[in-house]
Amino acid sequence: MSTTVSSNMPSRRNVVRSAAWTVPVVAASTAVPAYAASCGSTTYPYTLTWRTVTYATTTTGSGSTLTKTGTATIPGPAGSSPVIATFTSTQVGIDSRTSGNLTVQANNYPNVGATGGTGLLLQHQGIVAGRNASRQVVRIQFDRPVTGLRFTITDIDANNAAGGNQSADFWDRVELTGNRTFTATPRGGGNVYVIGTGVAGSENNAGEGPWRMYNNSTVASDNGDSAGNIAVTYAGAVQDITLTYWNARGTGNQAIFLSGFTFDALGC
Repeated sequence: MSTTVSSNMPSRRNVVRSAAWTVPVVAASTAVPAYAASCGSTTYPYTLTWRTVTYATTTTGSGSTLTKTGTATIPGPAGSSPVIATFTSTQVGIDSRTSGNLTVQANNYPNVGATGGTGLLLQHQGIVAGRNASRQVVRIQFDRPVTGLRFTITDIDANNAAGGNQSADFWDRVELTGNRTFTATPRGGGNVYVIGTGVAGSENNAGEGPWRMYNNSTVASDNGDSAGNIAVTYAGAVQDITLTYWNARGTGNQAIFLSGFTFDALGC
């Protein structure tokens, strides 16, 4: 389905599993951002392909205070300058992120969500269930506004293979800020695999709450399966969005991926 929302390793089965204001017209005409003043009005198409993009990570702190930042330098066509995208991961609570978190592992995950390419890995271990108990927050920023931003969050699923033993169980929850539309993979009968709206809150109905697999009594999908996909589009200009990822049940390792990005931007 398509819904509009406004809001501010091997296969996982083998793992121990952004104030309104008014100014005089004359003043406003001088308040032109540096990027606009220097870039003109020509926009260019950009594609972030995880397998080939120049991407590097840095870390500060340790343990639960560790901040990991990934920087992608996204090339554009002739006549344009690269767009710099940063992905900053922080942790709230006591889960730990794996060493592979916020990395690209093209050999292990060559076709995330059947998108045709690898993705950016977000992965937790030592899980404690519940949003308040622990969650990962990933802030995604671009060095200038982009329009028509599209990407897919893949592998949003659940695992209940362990039955009464929750050591391998999990149930993904994903939230995403901003004015966006999204599409989930259909499963027949007018239903979809991943339900919710990607906004924190009540989960009493399928059309509300974080994105999640419709049923937790399942075996985790393979990371190459499209069932756990949410395809996201930001039609308007965006420069800063935040993704929040957490677990609703069990203590098993969990992971999702961000596919490649496409968007338009000024070519400065």
